[in-house]
Amino acid sequence: MRELLEGRRIGFALRPLFGGVALGLGSGVTILDLMAWAGWGVRITNPLVVASVWLAAAIAVIGVIAAATAVAEMIDAPDEDRGLARLDLVGAAVAVLLYVASAALRSLDPGAAAPAPPAFLLALAGLVVLVAGAAMSSLLYAAREWEELEDVAHVPQRRRRRAS
Repeated sequence: MRELLEGRRIGFALRPLFGGVALGLGSGVTILDLMAWAGWGVRITNPLVVASVWLAAAIAVIGVIAAATAVAEMIDAPDEDRGLARLDLVGAAVAVLLYVASAALRSLDPGAAAPAPPAFLLALAGLVVLVAGAAMSSLLYAAREWEELEDVAHVPQRRRRRAS
């Protein structure tokens, strides 16, 4: 399981990938919030607010997966990088908490014309944490070199005979 979370079998670390996906979704939440605050699509139930609830919840789920990959990476990190790996894990956990709180506040009033200011501010704080976490994880884990995994024995193929 640890090899799966670290991305050994596919050849690159998964933590920066999940951090980038969460960062893109976090940007989407912020854009939807700004569109709702500008008054685009205001109705009885604003679809921008409902979409931002779902995106914030999706970021929380991806953040949990990113935190799990950060734990797997931290276990295998060299001693000189262990402090940064711990900081990356804390950043992923803080981002999850911020987006869970933001999604919870947004879901309390889905009929609002725009998200409540605390939910918007929590999402902005989460976006800042995601930017820092994505940058740190990409620098920390993307260039990691692993030991060679056991290769599957290569079966030589027979050559076809040519017709003369």
